[in-house]
Amino acid sequence: MAGVTAIQGVDDTLKKLTTDGVAGLTEKPDVTVGPLDRDSDALRLNWFLYRITPNPAYRNMEPPRTGWHSSRGRPPLALQLQYLLTAFPSSESNAGDQEQFAHAALAAAMQTLHANAIVHEADPALSPLAKPLVEPLRITLDALDLESISKLWTATTQPLRLSVGYEISLVVVDALQQHVAGPPVRERRFAVAPTMGPRIASVDPPRASFTDELLVRAEGLTAGAAWTLGRADGDPAGPPEGWPMTLAATPPAPPGTVRLKLPRADLTPGARRLDVAVSEAGLLVGRDSIALTVVPIVTGPSTPLSKGVQVDLDVAHAAGDVEVFLAGARLAPSSVSFTSPTELKITIPPPTPAGTTEIALRAGKVAGPSTFVTVSP
Repeated sequence: MAGVTAIQGVDDTLKKLTTDGVAGLTEKPDVTVGPLDRDSDALRLNWFLYRITPNPAYRNMEPPRTGWHSSRGRPPLALQLQYLLTAFPSSESNAGDQEQFAHAALAAAMQTLHANAIVHEADPALSPLAKPLVEPLRITLDALDLESISKLWTATTQPLRLSVGYEISLVVVDALQQHVAGPPVRERRFAVAPTMGPRIASVDPPRASFTDELLVRAEGLTAGAAWTLGRADGDPAGPPEGWPMTLAATPPAPPGTVRLKLPRADLTPGARRLDVAVSEAGLLVGRDSIALTVVPIVTGPSTPLSKGVQVDLDVAHAAGDVEVFLAGARLAPSSVSFTSPTELKITIPPPTPAGTTEIALRAGKVAGPSTFVTVSP
């Protein structure tokens, strides 16, 4: 497979074949690759790439010689190229038959392309930029009608010229990443599991914070079930496969359920996956997922908060865009200072009534539950 030079390699190959095809003519044309409305008074043949389409046979699979024949493969970019080959006559000639010279040049080029319709990798006409090939390049005369050709020419500043269409395939551009197969099996292992795999039915509550205990209903769990919470942008450094959930052993969960807690208070708020994977003797039996939303919450302090001065607020799952709502009213942004996902500094307005009042957070467009704090007189 070629890299990003694959299309350029096809351009060069067509130009080389065409140049060789008209080499024996008395009036030899120039051979160019470019737009239809290029200004030139010379006798020439021009290749214009006007369309690129996916190749249906190869768009979802890797090359058969080197590819990975499974869903884990990384298919390359498989393309078909549509060209327009146009004959441009010279501006003038002694006998006034410049169009005939253009017709002869076009016929000679088509004759050569017909004779070399399949270009193998060892063909001297094949450009090095197109190598290596997955399969030989196939040059096919495309039966464009007059309407299709006219539509192409209406976008140019030049009058309609005699043109023919060609389709080139297969053109393959390498994928940026290649699948690397794992090592061969060195030891055969098998395990018998009393389940077909886990199935999560529900999680309660579906919106949770670090202080909450989750009751998850699931089937097909075994002692080898591992629970993880998917990572999200903004999370602290940690395991790339997800955060291991904390299993709450007490009180005992009802049959068919498990009790879980979020592993950290500084996780980013927002929706993410709760995953379970069941293994037996080190072999994966199955996995399942369910959505869980992490919401911000105020966790303290338990002491009264003073009015009119900046005070520390203990929180969980805050973010840089955090908003604070006191007794249902949003505090001014100037009264809220984000320190970390677990700490805020706020200034309670002096008119706030003393006593116990509700406080809630909203961060990352996710609103959390209300808790109670005490405001001092």
